[in-house]
Amino acid sequence: MSIARNSYLITKAMRNFLLASIFTMALAQVNTTVDGIIVSHLVAPDALSAVNLYMPISLLITSFSTLFGISATIVAARALGERDKMYVERLLSTAVLSIVVVGVLIAVGGRVFQHSISELICHEDCLRPYFNSYMSVMMTFSFITMMSALANESVSIDGHPELATKSIGLTALCNVVLDLLFVGVFKLGIAGSAYATICATTINILFLSRYLYGGQCSFRINPFTKSDWKSLKENTLQGTPLIISNLILTAMFLLMNNIIQDKQGANGMFTVSVCINLLSIGMMFSGGVGSATLTIGGFLRGQQDFIGLRMLVSKAVRWLLFSLIVVVGIIILFPGLISSLFGANTPELTQYVDRVLRIFAPMLPFILLTLLLANVYQMLGHMFMTIAVVIMFPITLIPSLLLWPEIGGNDAIWYAFPTTGVLVMTLTFVITEVYKIKKGNVSRLTLVPITTEEEKNAFNISIQANTEKMSQSMASVRQYLANAGVEKNLAHNIALCIEELLLNIVHHAGRNMQRHYIDVHIHEQGGQMLASVKDDGRAFDPVHFDIEKRQAGLKILNGLCPDLDYQYMYGQNMTFMKWNRH
Repeated sequence: MSIARNSYLITKAMRNFLLASIFTMALAQVNTTVDGIIVSHLVAPDALSAVNLYMPISLLITSFSTLFGISATIVAARALGERDKMYVERLLSTAVLSIVVVGVLIAVGGRVFQHSISELICHEDCLRPYFNSYMSVMMTFSFITMMSALANESVSIDGHPELATKSIGLTALCNVVLDLLFVGVFKLGIAGSAYATICATTINILFLSRYLYGGQCSFRINPFTKSDWKSLKENTLQGTPLIISNLILTAMFLLMNNIIQDKQGANGMFTVSVCINLLSIGMMFSGGVGSATLTIGGFLRGQQDFIGLRMLVSKAVRWLLFSLIVVVGIIILFPGLISSLFGANTPELTQYVDRVLRIFAPMLPFILLTLLLANVYQMLGHMFMTIAVVIMFPITLIPSLLLWPEIGGNDAIWYAFPTTGVLVMTLTFVITEVYKIKKGNVSRLTLVPITTEEEKNAFNISIQANTEKMSQSMASVRQYLANAGVEKNLAHNIALCIEELLLNIVHHAGRNMQRHYIDVHIHEQGGQMLASVKDDGRAFDPVHFDIEKRQAGLKILNGLCPDLDYQYMYGQNMTFMKWNRH
């Protein structure tokens, strides 16, 4: 029984999360970009190329971070929507232990196989000293970068992405200062840049730990116990599609760097390094929108709020496309400014980079949109589609890099990038159309369910925050409960609890609330009636409010609902209620 639903709160949650997430990724990208600019200017342009050569190893480390850490937060977001906090704690405790163990193995492997790794990845003798210095530090302390990513995501799924943004801002500032100190003052070379990154990342972990182990966090990350082995399996299964994708991307960057080095030499490696940095900036928007979609979407899916889920995904796609059009326009209009920013120090190199950037830029919207779609498929549980969409990028790019020099000479190699973008988007559309025809009842390209049985049997409404609209909506609530066959006394209790919450919001949530909306969602699950009420008024916890100061409405609410929970997430009050039906 889906009734009129307004996108007001979904949009507000999306903006709240998206702005914080994009700022977080922007600041993280500033870290990477500043590293590149500083080492390019203070060490040598070849140092920037060496940082880019480390990309395959960085992706491999990210794969393990995703497999054992980030994947846990994806499952945890859905579990928070289901209000299963004990499961969240088991997932994240397992993730911490896994990251520590993997980090130690990577550090040992980096030391033992350093020469072999260097020979495999770096073919230019002039780049190898820089590459070895940077790789040695980053692999030794890889567990710190993985733990930092887990801390950021853990805070975000608890509804406070803005806190992660503040922490990353502090990290970015510390990174710049330490870069200038270690590289410019102490003359530690490219290794100094790596040490600066690790030190700044450690500060990020310490900053976020204050929240994660403080009183505000809705869960605790406890020491690992034997009962958590099941969570390790769940984390691994959830992360498998992403680690496969990252491993394939690792191979792609390795092959791409080798091909570019062979066909275009050191200038080509410098140019592709600039391109990869621009791709990373694009991924700042794609990753920000994707992270918001994964976290908020997982939460909505856990609540079986499929109407809100469709609104969320639709807005995510539109916002990303707008952002990418702006980024592509800047690259095409100002390539000279970009190339000089990254240290192009001769007219010939600047002209070369400018030409390549204009060829490279049109690829970005196609590739980054498919990466967002992969996040949507991951959130919806379409594991095969997640893998298929991501691996299309390397599967089409590497043959294109090999084919274009044969068609138009070595300088034509750069046309492989826009070709890849068009092919990936076309293949994604074809595969999703086949899936849509086979499964039915899903939206085109995004594969979000159009209607579900849970949605048909649920009550889902947005109420304008005034007394008149609230009174009208309560009649609909009571009618829904009667039609659902809920026992009379239970139906009365549910309706009365919802009414008291709505009255409290309308009268006490703050000024100008009449322009705002309140979302009410009621559904049955596992023999229980579940209800949630969300608003963006003044923060107020009806569950833990001082007993002595409670008015009649709060006393009724706490007395009639046996399982009452509250959380302030994404700038919104969220109150969750649960009753056993029998």
